Amino acid sequence: MNLKLNIGLPFVTVTVNFRGRNMILEKVLLDTGSARTFIRVDAMGAIGVYPESDDIVNCIQGIGVIEYVYTKKIDSITFDIITMNNFQVEIGNMDSKYDIEGIIGFDFNQAAGLVIDSRELTVESRN
Repeated sequence: MNLKLNIGLPFVTVTVNFRGRNMILEKVLLDTGSARTFIRVDAMGAIGVYPESDDIVNCIQGIGVIEYVYTKKIDSITFDIITMNNFQVEIGNMDSKYDIEGIIGFDFNQAAGLVIDSRELTVESRN
């Protein structure tokens, strides 16, 4: 799997599946410094993902920013040949000056056993 550099950061393409509907997100940051996987709310709304009464609302904090998000278990998230089923993601606004659709966080990296080669700009799974 190859990484694409944009603004000096590693980006990947992922496919999100929720209740039989798919969304391809091409501007997803692969981030080992983010604890959780995050997807921008407007991208998820396009496939019918909206807050529901059993979703958990959280407050997350990044560098200089605090945002309210809701936690949603999606049917699957696929990055190249790696698919994580029934995976929990944070969904909310992403106040960023960059055009980012989401963040693959350390939760996904660890669960998928990702090994990132930053020199070769490749990713593999040890699972």
